[in-house]
Amino acid sequence: MPKTLYRPENTILRTQLRRAREASGLTQVDLSSAIGKSQTFVSDVERGVRRLDTVELWEICRAMGLDLTAFVSEFQAAIESSRSSKPKKAKSTGLPRRRK
Repeated sequence: MPKTLYRPENTILRTQLRRAREASGLTQVDLSSAIGKSQTFVSDVERGVRRLDTVELWEICRAMGLDLTAFVSEFQAAIESSRSSKPKKAKSTGLPRRRK
C-alpha cells in the first residue's frame, strides 16, 4: 500500500481543505493565526508535505467556521464519487488476534 501522503484520497482532502479556506475568505496566514500554528504548517498541509491528525483537522474546520462532521461527509462523498468500484472490506481469518 502506498504511503498515505501519496494516495489519491489525500489529494482530495488537500484540495477540499484549500477550497474551504479560500471560500471562508481566509489566507494561509489568517488560518495559521487562528489555529496557533505557523503559515508554513498550513502550506505544508495544503501541499501534501504534512499529514493532519483528527484534532488538527477539527481545529482547522472550527477556524473556518465549518462543522467537522459535515466536512468529513463531503470528503467521503468526494472519495466515493472518484472511485469506480466499491471499497474492499477486510476479511476475517477466523483466528484470534495475538497480543504482543
